[in-house]
Amino acid sequence: DHEEEGDEEEESDSDDEDHRPDLARTTVVGYELLADKLTGVAKSDASAAQEHDRIVPMYRKFEQLNHRVLLHLQDEIAELEEELRCTDECIAQCLPRNEAGQVYPASRRGDARYGGELQYKRTELLGRIYLKLGQYNQALSSFSSMLKNLDTASPADIQTYRTWLQRHCPIDSNEARFLECKDDLVAISRPHGSASGTGGGGGVSPHQRAAVGLPLIAVFPLMAFAIVPGLLARLFILTVIGAAEVFVVTSSELMGLMTVREWFVCASM
Repeated sequence: DHEEEGDEEEESDSDDEDHRPDLARTTVVGYELLADKLTGVAKSDASAAQEHDRIVPMYRKFEQLNHRVLLHLQDEIAELEEELRCTDECIAQCLPRNEAGQVYPASRRGDARYGGELQYKRTELLGRIYLKLGQYNQALSSFSSMLKNLDTASPADIQTYRTWLQRHCPIDSNEARFLECKDDLVAISRPHGSASGTGGGGGVSPHQRAAVGLPLIAVFPLMAFAIVPGLLARLFILTVIGAAEVFVVTSSELMGLMTVREWFVCASM
């Protein structure tokens, strides 16, 4: 009996080893496969086929639900606003007055230290309004920004997305039904590279850099004459500045703005 139990344990251990996952492999399925496709991680051999098979990331904006939430928050804040106005009115009518019948100046510190139930209620109301306004402003700003910055998904992109899902079946068909809400889909386009014709330096063109650099080249000698008093010192400074300017012009894109002869004419002036 003990030998049979030992054999069964060995068989169980061998079965566990057979079903143990091989972490050296990379198996991409399900939502991970879809996310890789949307990110552009999945690469195909032919670039033309890859471009044809590319799918544009798109998601539902849930416009109707956003309006529902905003309407709900808006009415909650309006209700709190009415309650605050009522509380303010009650406090105003109960405030002590001076001999002339005028109300004493309001004091938040005095209300916090010596206020009654109405003052405490007003402070609590303001706290609730603050939290609710934060939710409302965040929802309104986020929804408005989404509508302004994201474009509606095109029918062709939706069809390409649907075709790829039907071909590869990475997720359940019920969870892919969001593509049926065509009017509620927004596309997230990938940023394109910098436009042609702009050089480095954050997209600043050579002409723009020249507009800044050339006036400085003309101003440096004048500054040298104003700062350096002696003649020999001025000549030395002018020589250094001239050599530096020649180096800057010849080693940058400024050289291509004019011919060599035109640069010599400018230098002689």
